[in-house]
Amino acid sequence: MAISFDQSDVPLVRSSDMTTALRAVVEAGRARVFFEGADASDRSLIEGAFWKSYQGEAAQGGITLLRLWCLIDALQTRRLNVRLLDRGFSFLDAAVIAAADLRLNLERGFAPQWLIWAVDRAEAQGVSHPQRRYELSRSKPLQAEIAA
Repeated sequence: MAISFDQSDVPLVRSSDMTTALRAVVEAGRARVFFEGADASDRSLIEGAFWKSYQGEAAQGGITLLRLWCLIDALQTRRLNVRLLDRGFSFLDAAVIAAADLRLNLERGFAPQWLIWAVDRAEAQGVSHPQRRYELSRSKPLQAEIAA
């Protein structure tokens, strides 16, 4: 079954799907994309890791990846990048959860200020994922990857 959608309003995804996408970034050893953006080789490795672990409908997985790429693009803005550098993975956890149900326009991406507000709300609600933290801590340390 093909899912069609209006590019000015990308469908929402489950936060657990976005968590799977975040885990795929880490498993691919590409956490630096949150700070530097993603090139074609990063996208290929991350998408491969995502599809290995994703257990849902292909169309929903594709929409999840669209949201991930738009989140990575949004994190390149100065305001979001400063917050990410300041708060680290706690900010990233909340950003991934917020990106699951925040309005997304493919032409414009996520509105950075709306994303900041959504992340602030998620952090205030105490978004915490112990399993995801374990997954992140098992991977290559982020500081070492950034230096590379």
